[in-house]
Amino acid sequence: MIPYKLLFVDPDTNALDAYKRLLKALRPTWSASYAANGREAIQIMRKLKPDAMITELNMTIENDADLLKAVQKFYPDVIRIVLSSESDAQAETILRATQSAHRFLAKPCKGETLLANIEQAAELRKILNRRELREIISGMPYLPSLPQLYHDLLRAMESPLVSIAELGDIIARDVSMTTRVLHLVNSAFFGLPRQVSNPREAAAMLGLNVLKSLILYVKLFFAAPDSKFPGFSLDDMWAHSSLTARLSREIARDLGGNSRIQEDAFLAGMLHDVGKLLLLEQPKYFNTVTWKQSENNDLTFADAEYLEYSTSHAEIGGYLLGLWGLPDPVVEAVACHHRPTQISGETSRVLAATYLANAMLCREAGDEIKFDETLLSQGKIKNMLPAWSNQAKRLHEELRNS
Repeated sequence: MIPYKLLFVDPDTNALDAYKRLLKALRPTWSASYAANGREAIQIMRKLKPDAMITELNMTIENDADLLKAVQKFYPDVIRIVLSSESDAQAETILRATQSAHRFLAKPCKGETLLANIEQAAELRKILNRRELREIISGMPYLPSLPQLYHDLLRAMESPLVSIAELGDIIARDVSMTTRVLHLVNSAFFGLPRQVSNPREAAAMLGLNVLKSLILYVKLFFAAPDSKFPGFSLDDMWAHSSLTARLSREIARDLGGNSRIQEDAFLAGMLHDVGKLLLLEQPKYFNTVTWKQSENNDLTFADAEYLEYSTSHAEIGGYLLGLWGLPDPVVEAVACHHRPTQISGETSRVLAATYLANAMLCREAGDEIKFDETLLSQGKIKNMLPAWSNQAKRLHEELRNS
């Protein structure tokens, strides 16, 4: 087990003492520093450069600047985990909007849960820093930037008073994006009872987080070059991604996920294959993988990727979303949606939902995909498979009939 360096920040000295006892009992080889305020935390950060910071909400540094945002800006490699009381639901919404924390855990939080989250976050960063992945990324002519419209929405959402109508108006300012998003919203995949004519309506009917995922998807989808690779279609990819998003959200709900987990599952399902869009700029990669498949018809695209490159479009997509600052559960689900148990501990509901939704829809399309037996043994997943498979079949039939 890797001995991580941690920084705990909490004004409550009793809480800091509890963290000390926790590490001594469960992770004695780990080292930790403790700060009662943001100023102390920054001083420790400069000297020790910890692997992760676990902090209370609303910690500030000089001139009342936010500690999380400062660490995000000056120490971006440090994992940022927020621990706060369940009464801080509004604060969580703002935190997730500003993307200044990788993970948000509610108090009271079991010691093992906290430590497992630290380990999983660290393992995810190892996956995204593998040499094989870096080599492919370095060969790309460019990586797309986060859409300006997305930035504008995040800034607006920092205010707890902002309304859905105001956020809809922000989307409407970008005419090109609005046109494309409304085209997708009114497609058969969402099955809305009537046509949606403006972003305000779309935000009210689908929710802002669905619209945010569509904005990210549109950014990548319409920037992708026309595919000249046999068997690959952008239209088919959009159809598969939208169905995966819908099924992933349903599975997350059935697994007991709250609204936040369901929203993350939808976003991860929508974006799980974005790595393929980036790889359209790498014809050698696509040609090599498809040639590998032609040698063995039992190989899926991802199987052939791992055999040839020891990485895949999943990790490449996760890398981009990590750069964009999306929440860890979404990045993890995208990066690991073909190998869901490569990160130790119990698989998160967002990752499990994304993996299962993608696998079942691919099976409906004729791919020979074997389920990860380790994942199936967790919780009630195996018992729920028949119901989810029926839902995948229904969604696939909807697609064929649309």
